[in-house]
Amino acid sequence: MNEPVNKLQPSAAAGRVLQAARCTRCQGHSFPAQVPGCRHCGAPRDQLEAVDCGAAVALRNFVTVHAPLAPGLPVPSVIGEVELCPGVVEEVLIDVPGEAHLSLGMPLMPAWSDAVAGGAWVFRPCESAVGEARP
Repeated sequence: MNEPVNKLQPSAAAGRVLQAARCTRCQGHSFPAQVPGCRHCGAPRDQLEAVDCGAAVALRNFVTVHAPLAPGLPVPSVIGEVELCPGVVEEVLIDVPGEAHLSLGMPLMPAWSDAVAGGAWVFRPCESAVGEARP
């Protein structure tokens, strides 16, 4: 995870950057970055700072869903569980043709996709992991 950027403002880097919030009081992380306060200690929003979550994350679990569980979610979709930053585990949309392209523990990178529900974060296998999927 990168160093903090300005207080809960979009990253100055070119393109979009997935961000979480880090509490300056307890150092706990919350997601998304625009939360009203710290989920750990209750500190108000003005004590949170945005941190980039652009690093690869390990795939903890995955499943294919065949029902539209959320507005704009294409079906079927592969949903996985990742730890975006310390203590923040989220279910994410994985941009792969199917489960055969995944294996537990493989690294995934966040990427913005305009093709999903008017724009959403998806996770894709890292280039180095592409040949490591399960048989």
